[in-house]
Amino acid sequence: MLKFANVARVGEFIRAYDFKPMLGRPDCYLEGEVLVVMDKDLGYAAFKVLVTKDVFDGVDEPKGEHSRVGHIVYVPHEVSFMEHAGRVMNLSE
Repeated sequence: MLKFANVARVGEFIRAYDFKPMLGRPDCYLEGEVLVVMDKDLGYAAFKVLVTKDVFDGVDEPKGEHSRVGHIVYVPHEVSFMEHAGRVMNLSE
């Protein structure tokens, strides 16, 4: 079983960190609704997510050229590089 495979179901909201939160470094993450729980459809298992909030370098970017808000992203259930506890969390619980 992959590390975050059972974190959320379709219709629930998740937060997925781009980088591990650390003291002295602003957070980078997205939040959004899980549209599909994909099992290797892309070559890897992931959540297909509609982004509702995008925080980069500690700044909430609801609009802007590089914002992911309103876009579909894929959040892997597990990664081999920079994996950490809490990388993906369920906000609906």
